[in-house]
Amino acid sequence: MRQEPGVRVTFTEVGMSGDVLIHVENVYKKFCLDLKRSLWYGLTDVGRELAGGKQPSELRRDEFWAVHDVSLSIKRGEIVGLIGPNGSGKTTLLRLINGLIKPDRGKITVRGRVGALIQLGAGFSPILSGLENIHINAAILGLSRQEINSRMEEIIAFADIGDFINTPVRNYSSGMRARLGFAVAIHMSPDVLLVDEVLSVGDMVFRNKALDRMHKLANSGVAVVFVSHNLSQVDRLCTRAMYLKKGTMEYVGATMDVIAHYAATHIGAHEKGIIHHPGSQEYIWIQESQLLNAEGEIGGIIRNGDAMTVRLILEVRQFLRHPHFSFMAEPVHGYVTAALFSMPSGFEHRPSMIPGTHTIDLKVAHIPLMPGPYRLRLSVTGDDNNQLWGRVTNLALLHVHQRQGSMETGGDQSIWTLVASELHTVSSPAPMV
Repeated sequence: MRQEPGVRVTFTEVGMSGDVLIHVENVYKKFCLDLKRSLWYGLTDVGRELAGGKQPSELRRDEFWAVHDVSLSIKRGEIVGLIGPNGSGKTTLLRLINGLIKPDRGKITVRGRVGALIQLGAGFSPILSGLENIHINAAILGLSRQEINSRMEEIIAFADIGDFINTPVRNYSSGMRARLGFAVAIHMSPDVLLVDEVLSVGDMVFRNKALDRMHKLANSGVAVVFVSHNLSQVDRLCTRAMYLKKGTMEYVGATMDVIAHYAATHIGAHEKGIIHHPGSQEYIWIQESQLLNAEGEIGGIIRNGDAMTVRLILEVRQFLRHPHFSFMAEPVHGYVTAALFSMPSGFEHRPSMIPGTHTIDLKVAHIPLMPGPYRLRLSVTGDDNNQLWGRVTNLALLHVHQRQGSMETGGDQSIWTLVASELHTVSSPAPMV
């Protein structure tokens, strides 16, 4: 098919010089919101292309850029996370890289064989069995019958769906389709692996097994592009990350830096600053909050399992008798743990506070949280824990990093944990009583 000058999708042998397996250069892709108008635009574009004419460079009525001037390069052995809100263009970009759709402008070069899981169950015939679908998919990818037969036992063992391998795929659950699709993709000797949110439907054991296998593939030289809304998985798996926003590449860099940028600009976009609940301002007002890591550094890297301090600069507006401070770490999203950090019940651990400006530290000896972003919420209650003196949402955004040298996530479920914290006075207007 004739392609417009400047628009190119190229698949080449992996033996070419250089370690870059995916190269995307100034790529654009537009879609139309209106179905009838989209069909008309498609017909006119095909006719213009057959006639040798140039495609329109500007957006027409109801069109929008799903991908806008995106450039990237991914080298052999890299695992790159692609994050962003729904509708940001992540799946469209993967389809462009895989050659399923053609860019309107720009150039895409992919070296080697591509294994892709862009849509759950894509490429599987629902009326055929899992075993028959394995044969068909492997043949489409160019494997010989001998190669297919030599890998069949490994594929079936990795998918681990038992006797269902001989039943029609239409009877599979979403998790079983994910298992089979992933097992087929990784055993086809890919040079490039594209994974789009497929692991979100698998169980915990399979997700961990799949993540470990992607690490092994990357160590063997495979380039992996991993799309997920589960930021803890992205942090655990990826060597670097890219943040897509409204079709444009917003931020590229180290994985946790990109996650932090994404969290700061997108997550909690409607909750800017500390939010005090109505009625609590008459007792206490939180002026500022700071997060300190185990070394006492403000804004330093906080790792799971380490100590942490939440420093509060607050204005006490009435005498508070033995206030009880507790804060909650809730996952922004993803399958991660959550925790409630609470002070001991004895009054000796809870000094009273007179009106004025105080600075206090709430210290935690151990953070039982998996890597990822968390939103902190604060509650201040009376000496009997029945009267609510203060309630604050969006106190701070906590980013928990992976402990160095560890691949363990400590589980991948949503689990609430109660953790003890200690209050230490940094400064106060007068001695506490």
